[in-house]
Amino acid sequence: KSWTTARVLEQLATLPQANAIVFDIHGEYGSIVGTGIRHFRVAGPGDLDGSVGLADGVIHLPYWLLGYEALTAMLVDRSDQNAPNQAMVVSRTIVAAKKSLLEAEGRTDLLGQFTIDSPIPFEMSFVQKELERLNTEMVPGKRDEKAGDFNGKLSRLIARLDAKCSDRRLGFMFRPPADAISIGWLDRLVSALLAGSAESDVRAGVKVIDFSEVPSDVLPLVVSLVARLAFSVQQWRPSASRHPIALICDEAHLYIPDRTDTDSAGAISVQIFERIAKEGRKYGVGLVVVSQRPSEVNRTVLSQCNNLIAMRLTNGDDQAVVRRLLPDSLGGFGDVLPILDTGEALVVGDASLLPSRIRVAKPSAEPRSGTIDFWDRWSDATVVGGLVDATNNWRRQSVS
Repeated sequence: KSWTTARVLEQLATLPQANAIVFDIHGEYGSIVGTGIRHFRVAGPGDLDGSVGLADGVIHLPYWLLGYEALTAMLVDRSDQNAPNQAMVVSRTIVAAKKSLLEAEGRTDLLGQFTIDSPIPFEMSFVQKELERLNTEMVPGKRDEKAGDFNGKLSRLIARLDAKCSDRRLGFMFRPPADAISIGWLDRLVSALLAGSAESDVRAGVKVIDFSEVPSDVLPLVVSLVARLAFSVQQWRPSASRHPIALICDEAHLYIPDRTDTDSAGAISVQIFERIAKEGRKYGVGLVVVSQRPSEVNRTVLSQCNNLIAMRLTNGDDQAVVRRLLPDSLGGFGDVLPILDTGEALVVGDASLLPSRIRVAKPSAEPRSGTIDFWDRWSDATVVGGLVDATNNWRRQSVS
């Protein structure tokens, strides 16, 4: 699977106006280098000193890029009896914080048009101070002061927000560099991630984003944030100037699962990818769904795929999903799935004149995804070592 993806990326990179974003979940494709390919990684705990940024291939995805639903899913505990009040207060406070920044930057042209979902920066400290004020507010009563409407009802919300802001694992989101809290920063991020080969300053149309240091509990939210960014930019771009972009979703079952809790951050990720799968073609956004477990990938997303490259599958559930995607006249084509050789694949869809059984050529740079040869390593007299380095990396939460 990874070799096939790497081969496709190498061929994409040779096109003069290629434009693709690769969601590299495990850092497998860092070895793929060359003209037309540019690598980014989401900032880890070691990148919070503010000395690295987009120019160094390190991207921060600040909290203000999240939509209202994503923010509330991250900050508000739905099991809390005060959850509706907390969500309403968060919404009102964020709007006020965005308005405050627009006024500070003199962008009066946006004051009457923006919404809570508009990608406008705001200071999280503004939100924290306002929540604290409301949580302790006393208002005049008939005889004496009494507790305000939200007095004591926002304590859990404030605690969750403080925990997120102090969590170094989430530093790429809640501790962005100072220049990321400005209107112009988004323009630079969009230019780096969404510009095609001809538009990019470095002539790189294939952008590989390494998400390997993103905590697994927020991975769906973070990946979908980048996908939403691409979709929104294309949606609001004048139709005459839209340049198509492909989102290559490696390990898609991790963030586009078939089953998820309706109120979780994972559900928001699924909703975003479902919308891209159903509406993306109108705006020039395509999805390439890559997974070794198709039975665990969202069925709505899979049903919108026009082309299928199926490699060897031995699991019955996975085979059944692939068979459902095949035309009725090719139902028997799926019988060869468990006996395909390494590197062989079935290709069906608009991109192929006829359904074909092919062999995929090896990429010139192999991805870091091969299975370790146990017998050869165990038979080798050379000691590999590296255990101390591993524990130090574990402490730092960064591989070096």
